[in-house]
Amino acid sequence: MSFNYSFHAIPIYWVIAVYPHIHSQMTFKKGINGQLDNANPRGASTLEFYRKCCPGPLYAKAERAEACHKNNMENAPFFIGAILAGNLAGLDAATMNTLAGAYIGLRLVYSFMYVKIQTNTPSYLRSVTWIASVAVLMTMFVKAGNKMNSALGL
Repeated sequence: MSFNYSFHAIPIYWVIAVYPHIHSQMTFKKGINGQLDNANPRGASTLEFYRKCCPGPLYAKAERAEACHKNNMENAPFFIGAILAGNLAGLDAATMNTLAGAYIGLRLVYSFMYVKIQTNTPSYLRSVTWIASVAVLMTMFVKAGNKMNSALGL
C-alpha cells in the first residue's frame, strides 16, 4: 500500500498560488524604486500610483503575476474539494497521488506561462494547460462519484 500524499498537495498548491502575488509585489517594488504601500496594497489609489510610476513592461509583468495569483486562488476550492472527495470516497493512494501530482505539475506550468507569456498567440498554450488541470480535477470527482455509487450498490 502506498503512502497517500494527496493532502500534502494542498499546502504545496497554496505556495504555488501565493508565489505569483509575492512576485508581483516585488516587480512593482523594482519598478517604483521600493515605494510599496503596504498599508493599503489593494487600494485603487495604490494601484493607480503603480500604473503611473512603474515602467510599462514591468507593470505588465506584475499585472500578469497578480492575475495568475487570483486565478490560482479561484481554483483552490475546486482543488481542495477534489482532494476531499477522492479521499472520502476511498480512492486508492496511487490514483490520488497521480492526480494530485498531475494537477500540481500543470498548475506550476500554468503559473510560469501566465507570468512569462507576453503575446496573444502563445497564451492559448496557457489556456490548454488550464483546461488540462481542470480535466484532472473533473477526473478526480468522477472517480470519487463512481466509487461512492459502487459502495452504495448503485
